[in-house]
Amino acid sequence: MYKTLKPLLVLFLLLFFSCKEKKTNLDTKKNKKENLVETKTEFKSEKTTQSHLAKAQYYRWYQLYERPMNELRIANQMDMFIDTIVIKSAAGVMKGKENYPERLTAYKGWKNAHHVQNVKVITNEEGQTQIIADIKYQNIQPDGKKGSYTIDYLIDVENNLKELPKLLKVSIKPTGETQDIFKDAYPNNRVNSLMYYWIANMEQLDGNVKPFKELLTEEFQLNFSTSSKINNLSELETWLNGTPTQLTQSSHHPENLHIKVIDEKTFEVSVAFDWYAIAKNGQKMKAKTQHKWIVIDNPNEKFARIKKADVSQIEPLSMVK
Repeated sequence: MYKTLKPLLVLFLLLFFSCKEKKTNLDTKKNKKENLVETKTEFKSEKTTQSHLAKAQYYRWYQLYERPMNELRIANQMDMFIDTIVIKSAAGVMKGKENYPERLTAYKGWKNAHHVQNVKVITNEEGQTQIIADIKYQNIQPDGKKGSYTIDYLIDVENNLKELPKLLKVSIKPTGETQDIFKDAYPNNRVNSLMYYWIANMEQLDGNVKPFKELLTEEFQLNFSTSSKINNLSELETWLNGTPTQLTQSSHHPENLHIKVIDEKTFEVSVAFDWYAIAKNGQKMKAKTQHKWIVIDNPNEKFARIKKADVSQIEPLSMVK
């Protein structure tokens, strides 16, 4: 067993950002014995890429309304729609994305905030991918009038496992009124869309570096290990075409996302990922890492960008039966 597990441990420790294990006071004999034990930890087997892609689009939806609108930002929003998109809300029904810019004129001068309470991606009985969510929506109108409401969302999106899915239909249903004080939600929505698109691309396992071009600043640093750093797209492409291609499945489950606003264009992000994977030989494995990002934002771009990512290990990689 040891001869079989040792190469796997070396291989996949390199994969999952090659994080250096924390030093312990345990003696060498005990460490060696622990490395031989296959854990009985729960293994989450679901594929998460389609859900991540859908959520990336969902969080993008709100961002247009939360910063001053311009033609470029509106064009980025419309790029998410199919031509025949249908949007239903208390304001009525809009059909066709060519009518969307006119719909936006009602929000001129408004301050808006969309605080996501719950969101999940499902496949309905007809096989259609849907986003089900509820939010707290707040606004301040040009005349100073303030509003705060609870709203339910049901969004139909394309069944797309490889790329960002287009929105087919958006149904918006107000469910109540609240007394919440206005609080900016843009940083949270902006970072969530970046995070979900980032891990969706990490899960593709196809070696394609192209999607990362709009998720990284021109000069960036990815500290995926204690001994080597990735500082350009060529190095990232080499990494993507290395060990990740030895997997048939990879999934990330984010938790404890925290965002600190440094200034208008800079966010400090902390998030943990539970990671589960299946190698081409069928071996299951899991690990947990902590990520700290410096994110630079230009509202006119589709996504904010990672300038620096530091990764540390919370739970070491382990083989799962």
